[in-house]
Amino acid sequence: MRVSASGGKLRLLLIEPDAELRQGLMRRLAQHAFVEVVGEARSFATAMPRVAGLQPDWVVAGLGRDTEQGVEFLRELAATRTRCSFAAILPAGLRTSLPDLLGTMRNLGTQAIVRLPDGRLGDDEIDRLGGELLAQVLRVASNSPRTAPQRPHDVAAATAAPPATAAAAPAAAPAGNGVGGAPRITPSPRVARSGRWPSIVGIGVSTGGPSALATMLPELPADFPLPIVIVQHMPPQFTKGLAESLSRTCRLPVAEAQNGEPVQPGRILIAPGGRHLRVVRRDGAFVTELTDDAPECSCRPSVDYLFRSLVALHGAQVLGVVLTGMGEDGWVGSRLIAAAGGAVLAQDEASCTVYGMPRGPIQEGIAEAVPLQRMAGRIVTSVGGVPCS
Repeated sequence: MRVSASGGKLRLLLIEPDAELRQGLMRRLAQHAFVEVVGEARSFATAMPRVAGLQPDWVVAGLGRDTEQGVEFLRELAATRTRCSFAAILPAGLRTSLPDLLGTMRNLGTQAIVRLPDGRLGDDEIDRLGGELLAQVLRVASNSPRTAPQRPHDVAAATAAPPATAAAAPAAAPAGNGVGGAPRITPSPRVARSGRWPSIVGIGVSTGGPSALATMLPELPADFPLPIVIVQHMPPQFTKGLAESLSRTCRLPVAEAQNGEPVQPGRILIAPGGRHLRVVRRDGAFVTELTDDAPECSCRPSVDYLFRSLVALHGAQVLGVVLTGMGEDGWVGSRLIAAAGGAVLAQDEASCTVYGMPRGPIQEGIAEAVPLQRMAGRIVTSVGGVPCS
């Protein structure tokens, strides 16, 4: 992925013959703080000159019924050695040729694929399709090796860069052995880089989590104004009991999330063990969605999975919190939050049971290190409230 010099946004060109779908997707994609839709095209025939002229980071193309035309365009795009990435929107009802088509597209370098739902496309369906597309594009951008990631020992030198330069590139994913890095992004600990207050809080935690949550969450005030969604790495039979235990000591209601449950201000939802949790927009409201998608970072539920969904919906208005835990789950998601203009808090080493999950975001400079005993107060001030006593 080639990163634009204009504010660090991903520049998208959208190709879609259906005018209503094209306009709906453009509106949805343009809502994201880290995305700029730089152009549109109604057909593949008119798209190639625009690719050459606009030099987008991503070409997002609806293949329509004539998938062969889309494949030919992709071959032409690959032959030009254009450095943009490609995302495809497959038509609904495609059955018999799907495996061959997917294989061909992957071989030609397609990096994100979504599929139109069956039936009529209303505003909600287009909104969900755009959110899924954003999530895939942001995930690929976060993992792109072409962002020239820096190593941890280079982070200090990166802080000398001007703020706009330091924030320009989305971060690359952490390597499996924990070695890796990216240009330092330092969001304000009080407010998102966009200047807007957060609208949702996502928390990720693993080893030592029940104790950390039991220390932190009861300190949040009863009038806390935002929804809180939590991923705690824990077997399925234990998360409901954890939620019930926390509910007895917290001033906010706490529950294990159910599928399709409204995400409401002043309420805490915990992902059920063994299932991914993401937040989606449905019928104009934000609700939970539980899935059995493949584990990420060997985890299900995954913090990265949750954070990615929050960024796709809320952009810069996400406050991410990474607490004690083994491994690296939450690092990629924290990078997405920071790159979108949101803020990240992470538990400091001294107060962690296991300083694994918070280590990457803190060392990379995208998260503020906060002792567990001060985390509730820091969350409150970060969303515009008065510090906890």
